[in-house]
Amino acid sequence: MSSPRNDPLPSSRLLLLGIALLALGLLASGFVLEYGFGVLPCPMCWWQRYAHAAILLAASVGVGLRQERLGTLAVGLAALLGLGVAAWQVAAQQGVLPYPPSCAGDANMVVVGADLLAAMARTTVIPCDTETFTLLGLSLAAWNVPAMLLVLGGALKVWLNLPK
Repeated sequence: MSSPRNDPLPSSRLLLLGIALLALGLLASGFVLEYGFGVLPCPMCWWQRYAHAAILLAASVGVGLRQERLGTLAVGLAALLGLGVAAWQVAAQQGVLPYPPSCAGDANMVVVGADLLAAMARTTVIPCDTETFTLLGLSLAAWNVPAMLLVLGGALKVWLNLPK
């Protein structure tokens, strides 16, 4: 029988709890920026929020139900999706890749005067090519790339420490 210190499950659950808290923090910061400061999310931002919610749910299941293997696998998949969306948005912001067709604004559209106010009143979706907020010169998508890499690294560490 192994001692509790040599048992990888408690440290795995602890790391999954840390991943869940990171995902909760990412979600909370997005909502604080939106509802506290008026920084509206674009569709790709919402896709990244969905990945954060999936990471939170998967890590919580791994910790709460002691399903570390299933939770860690789901965390890894959700983090890969979140990383993919974030990397796509950053690449599009740099002009390397195009935005999804339903996500980009119409650069050729000219709106003047009263039409601008009417257009703003109708706008509920922010185009992905409009950077509404940066932190230290980086977009939120750019900050999400290292966050998702951190989650992936944590999930890999948990996975490698799980008993075979």
